[in-house]
Amino acid sequence: MIKFTLISRIHKYFFMANTIATHLHQYRYGTLSLKLTSLTCEKLTKLLNVTLLLNPELSTLWNKRREMVAKGFLEMSSELMYTRIVLARKPKCNDVFSYRRWLLEAVLQEDGIQSNYIENLVNEELHICELASDKSPNNYHSWNHRMWLINALKSTKRIFDIHFLYIKEYGFSERWASKHVSDFSCFHYRQFCIKNIFHINDDSWKIFESTLDSNLRKGFIRVISENFPKDSMNVSEGTLIAYSDDNLVKLLLSYSTKNCNCSINYVYLCRKLDVLFYELLLNNELLKFYKFHETLWYHRRFIIHEIIAVMYDHFSIMRQNGVLVKKMCKKCNNEDLRQKSAKMIRYDSNHVYSSILFNVLLSHEKKFIAERRIDCDNYADRHEKYLKFVEGLNNVM
Repeated sequence: MIKFTLISRIHKYFFMANTIATHLHQYRYGTLSLKLTSLTCEKLTKLLNVTLLLNPELSTLWNKRREMVAKGFLEMSSELMYTRIVLARKPKCNDVFSYRRWLLEAVLQEDGIQSNYIENLVNEELHICELASDKSPNNYHSWNHRMWLINALKSTKRIFDIHFLYIKEYGFSERWASKHVSDFSCFHYRQFCIKNIFHINDDSWKIFESTLDSNLRKGFIRVISENFPKDSMNVSEGTLIAYSDDNLVKLLLSYSTKNCNCSINYVYLCRKLDVLFYELLLNNELLKFYKFHETLWYHRRFIIHEIIAVMYDHFSIMRQNGVLVKKMCKKCNNEDLRQKSAKMIRYDSNHVYSSILFNVLLSHEKKFIAERRIDCDNYADRHEKYLKFVEGLNNVM
């Protein structure tokens, strides 16, 4: 009897939801007149609350709530609380996240808002995203919402330590990815975090290094010393660790074809390589512990691509439609350089492939692929094909 009553009520509410959606659709296109008043708004709010809890994937109803908020019939703070309840039931509903983004944009644009309120709001939003991701695997909606929040804070003019948030999110994504090795939506967000870390300032970089369990530069140097080309000069790990940023770059890349007055930021370049090789070593450990996980191999492709992109950028070339082309300096572009570029591409690419950094990376990948083949991991063969035919290394492997 109780079960029958519950089912009948659910059917009643679904019928109510369709009725409300039809009426609002007619109202939207002018076939039905509906004037919002405090009385009709109160009744409509109760109906919308129940209906959206049962079926939150009704964009028309969320648009009605937007109208009610804009006219002052609903408060933004109460709406944020209500959508949190809906997400607890439907953590993968994009309409709810879209509505929250609309609310948060309005909140962040308010005048006189305090920085501590923004901090609490951000922490709350990140917590909601974490709960939604935890309840539903591969929840791209929650991770994309998290990414949107970071980007929204970048563009806001409020006083907010965005660099500290970059560090915090990088650490969070590492912990989450290590426990959810098949969730590529998280790894996609981690790639976003990695690119953000590249742009933190000097003070934040010191804080970032202190939050990690390992020394970034030592890990990078260890990979170099273990895969250093035999026909090059003999250098020890202790010698390399004493190198300054500019000396290390000159050793690893040794040549630059920049035909302009723009100076090379050696500190920024070394920091990028430190982070990327830290990611590479972390990926090594995860693939050894969690075997046959395709997601980890896809993330490795991103890491390799970024390292190769660093080298291409240093030599002022880029891969476009599968072909290497000359990359012009936006600040110092001149007609002379453009006319000579076709002759310089092959010359520059040869310098990339003969550089110590490229040979270190290639040697490291060959060893790792061979190790994974011993464990019968078929993804190792796919990774080798990716390096050859996507990254264009078939002539050097």
